[in-house]
Amino acid sequence: MQERLKTNEKLFEGIKVYYSGSIKGAPELDPDFAWNLVQFMKEGGADVLSEHVAGRNKDEMDRVRAEKLGITVEAFRGIPREVYVRDIIRKQDLEWVDQATHMVALVNAPSHGVGMELQEAILKPRLGLNQTPILCLIHEDVYNNLSGMVAGVSEQENPEFYVKKYKTLQEAKDLVSNFLTGSLQK
Repeated sequence: MQERLKTNEKLFEGIKVYYSGSIKGAPELDPDFAWNLVQFMKEGGADVLSEHVAGRNKDEMDRVRAEKLGITVEAFRGIPREVYVRDIIRKQDLEWVDQATHMVALVNAPSHGVGMELQEAILKPRLGLNQTPILCLIHEDVYNNLSGMVAGVSEQENPEFYVKKYKTLQEAKDLVSNFLTGSLQK
């Protein structure tokens, strides 16, 4: 699969991914991991709606979010906190979840935001929206700490809900590639 992506084939063209990961709860130990995973999806042709979440630092997160919103970083940073929390974090992010054709979530640590985004994606059919395939990635070293609220999602709630363990970035990329191309096995 990697070989095909290196030839600039856009295997994920037309896919809108909502990427979810902890920002405040417990950021990843390796900040490059999430960034590299999101860049892999983008290089494959996916539109990663929430690319900013994978930013390696606050400046990068702000820059990417501002670009996505079509404003300058200075204008973005000038938004009052109450407006930012209500209209950008909550409203915009939930709209992106609703627009997404697929969701990829890094669930290595507890996060209120990730949990709410997962639940929104699970509930989309009840809102008259598309059933969204969801891939939850968790490092094998922390798998035993996975929340029961994630581990307990049933086939009835979402028949395309996957929780997959990885050990390396390459394993995570392979899982994402299989997920986005529809060949991931339960």
